[in-house]
Amino acid sequence: MQEAWLLIDEDAIKAAAGNRRCTGQLDLPAVNRLESLPDPKGVLSQLLIQASDLNRRRLRSFGVTKHAERVTEFIDSFSPLRQLSAFAALEEEVSDAIRENGWHL
Repeated sequence: MQEAWLLIDEDAIKAAAGNRRCTGQLDLPAVNRLESLPDPKGVLSQLLIQASDLNRRRLRSFGVTKHAERVTEFIDSFSPLRQLSAFAALEEEVSDAIRENGWHL
């Protein structure tokens, strides 16, 4: 499911792919469809490859996993995910843990 949560920011995917200047538009799924994607990891991989704009030869050395791990570094806001039940549940669990352990700032 975590890969699905990374499919919310086109600019972040382009930056993680190492190609912020990519002019092509990525076909991101609608946020309300993210939880029902059968293969979010595959979708993210294909989007990163598309955003990289690399030719076949250079794609051989393009580490999709490494680039996928970097997507979160470039997402400005995860707030669109709050409409998803799994993300809302995670957010609630984290908030509860912070309260229960007295980790308030």
